[in-house]
Amino acid sequence: MRERVVARRYAKALLEIGRREERIGEIHGELVQVQALFKDHPEFWKAVSLPIYPMENRRAVLKKVLERIGFSGSIVRFFEILVEKDRIGLTPTIFSIFQELADKAQNRARGVLYSPEPLEEGDFEKVKEALSGYMGKEILLEKDVDPSLIGGFMARIGGIVIDGSVKGQLDRYREKLLTA
Repeated sequence: MRERVVARRYAKALLEIGRREERIGEIHGELVQVQALFKDHPEFWKAVSLPIYPMENRRAVLKKVLERIGFSGSIVRFFEILVEKDRIGLTPTIFSIFQELADKAQNRARGVLYSPEPLEEGDFEKVKEALSGYMGKEILLEKDVDPSLIGGFMARIGGIVIDGSVKGQLDRYREKLLTA
């Protein structure tokens, strides 16, 4: 619990930097890239996160690699601070919280669209636009297939479920019959 509170402070600070520089989207993109870098190169992750290496070496390796790849100064400095404060292990939690805060600041929501069969791109875009209009914000959707839906679709956006599936309609009819 305490780690999440600390991670939220770092995420808020990074969001504030993004606001000040008018680069929230770019910073989010850089965070995605850093996450992938840590995941794809575990030896790099170890070199910057394990306390068996001197702090100065960890910071220098991190700075050199991030600068060579071309990350912005804000992101390089942010991760240097995480290493210096021994908070680099909070990176996944910081990323998750930053994404939530950035989405809220940019009037966006993320979700998953379930359909019984893979949707064609045109149909997917139509549903996405309709959901964006309904929710009053930009919706970032992932696609998923759930054959149990029979027909139609179901969307989970944040904590909201929009069920336009045949299975959902049948379930609602059954409930009405049972309560009548």
